[in-house]
Amino acid sequence: MENSLKLKIITPNSIFFDGEVESVIVRTTGGERQILRNRRPFSSEVEKGIIKVKLENKIELIHSDGGFITSEYENVTILTKSAEWEK
Repeated sequence: MENSLKLKIITPNSIFFDGEVESVIVRTTGGERQILRNRRPFSSEVEKGIIKVKLENKIELIHSDGGFITSEYENVTILTKSAEWEK
């Protein structure tokens, strides 16, 4: 994917997700943020709730127990206590 991001979601027990995505939407302590490729780097706390991941023109939902996010141009890392796919 030409405009993809490298997303890594890490829990204390494993790497929950490690792959290419089109975008990521998270609720931070400063409000909801959408992360796209080549955007300004930032770091923030992530609130407990849903992380929206756009994969192949489809939105997938991940329930997260809060944590921390860092974003640098085409790399996004989310550290969380737990994560699971929403059904």
